[in-house]
Amino acid sequence: MIKNQKHTNFPFSAIVGQDNFKLALILNLVDPLIGGVLAIGDKGTGKTTLIRSLTNLMGEQQNYPFINLPIGVSEDRLIGNIDLEQLINAKKEIINPGLMAKAHQGILYVDEVNLLQDYLTDILLDAAASGNYYLEREGVSHYFKSRFCLVGSMNPEEGNLRPQLKDRFGLSVLIKTPTDSKIRQQIIKQRFQFDDNPSQFINSYKEQNEKIATRISNAKIKLKSIKIEDAIIEYCSELAIKHQVEGLRADILLVKTARAFAAYQNISEITKEAVDTIADFVLNHRKSQTPPNQQNDSQKQENKSQEQSSENNPSKEENIHIRIPKNTFQKQKETTSNTIEQGVKARLNKEGTILESDTKKTVSQYLATDKFELKTKRKNNLLKQHHIFLIDSSGSMLKEQIIAYAKGAVNKIAENSKTQNTQFSIVSLFNGGAQLILSHTSILQELENTLTTLKTGGKTSLKAGFKQVKSICTDIDYNHNLHIITDGKLNTGDDLEATVLAFQTFCKGIKNTQVIDAEKGFVKIGEALEFSNRINANYEILITETL
Repeated sequence: MIKNQKHTNFPFSAIVGQDNFKLALILNLVDPLIGGVLAIGDKGTGKTTLIRSLTNLMGEQQNYPFINLPIGVSEDRLIGNIDLEQLINAKKEIINPGLMAKAHQGILYVDEVNLLQDYLTDILLDAAASGNYYLEREGVSHYFKSRFCLVGSMNPEEGNLRPQLKDRFGLSVLIKTPTDSKIRQQIIKQRFQFDDNPSQFINSYKEQNEKIATRISNAKIKLKSIKIEDAIIEYCSELAIKHQVEGLRADILLVKTARAFAAYQNISEITKEAVDTIADFVLNHRKSQTPPNQQNDSQKQENKSQEQSSENNPSKEENIHIRIPKNTFQKQKETTSNTIEQGVKARLNKEGTILESDTKKTVSQYLATDKFELKTKRKNNLLKQHHIFLIDSSGSMLKEQIIAYAKGAVNKIAENSKTQNTQFSIVSLFNGGAQLILSHTSILQELENTLTTLKTGGKTSLKAGFKQVKSICTDIDYNHNLHIITDGKLNTGDDLEATVLAFQTFCKGIKNTQVIDAEKGFVKIGEALEFSNRINANYEILITETL
């Protein structure tokens, strides 16, 4: 069965546009101890096709399985179980191996791994890292080998992996839809050729596949003989420190992956070029900072502003708690006030970076100079901001050109909130529905252009808008801030209670909410104000007078 499966898989060497993913998979075949690959990105880009094609690289081996792990798998199905009927009636220990055992010496593929239950993911990653596991059931203990290449894929729109679990994957790659027209055309042609005559298409790439398979086999033999200089280990550690990764897993994997790459390239020692080639695979899903060249510039500006602020306020030494200011049109001023952060004195700046005391540097400086001066170190807190504008563009907002003032308010908030790590999205409410018209842009000109094409008219449904908001609040690396601009005239049949319930249901990922009341006239119903109070949002009135 496995043999037939190999002959019907798309040839590995025929796949184009996924060179990084292909290299990451090959390196895991050379050294399974790397710990697998996590593919993050767009759906419909051929991830599963590429992963299945790996079995073709193993030549005539019959025991190289491809196991597809379903999302709804049970623990017994994953690790195996004991046949209780045989154990009780026949006194025989009949052990049914789980999917991890069946994947030994092969590939275990988990599509949408971010939707797999966390405790199952823990079991899976532990087995992949150690190459074995024990089945403990009904007083029976059985040892299974499980040396497999673990491959997971996920679409961030459907939720992220916990950072702890993401870190357990050895490598990661970002999968993007090809934007080169020639590559897309080539993919289409190859797909039709394979579907119309699979045997002929596979044979045309047989020689290329065999060359890759031979390189992998030779690399496995050569792997442990690759020379690792101390300078390379030092270089890998410096890379990990610059990207501020937690723990030492990244350091080890940089060396281990570079060694596999060197073996695959048939060179005798690891070079810095080899490390640079594979560095993104190891660091992409672990680094907590922007790349070092961008990081240094931002730190210099940050330190300069902190020095200026400390000169202006030399006597401010008391410890106070920072209160989050109201989310108004005014850009929040940078502050270097002290705050209590888990019992440690710290300073918070506008980028959300906490400067906490560095005990080691402080003591070293004191011993060297006999002068006590508190040294600080940076700790990431809230590096990225995502501002979502939920704009009521229904018919009632067209009166007295209120919608024009609403657009102006959006522009002003965006300009005052813009930093290097800020993104903007717009959801429009009209004709009783909601439409996401701009998603995760950092370019203000795109935001302005989108506002000029805003559709208007019809009724208002905040409930429909909140559903759209949920779809763009899945990235846990961002603080999501929601700005609701409405006159509060909920005229789609949804009452206030239903609207509040919809917000509480769909907007759990929102950190800060602002309601901007656009209602005008001598007699006001005050629905926007009431809604704001019910959801504990910051309330503002839309300014429509020119000052």
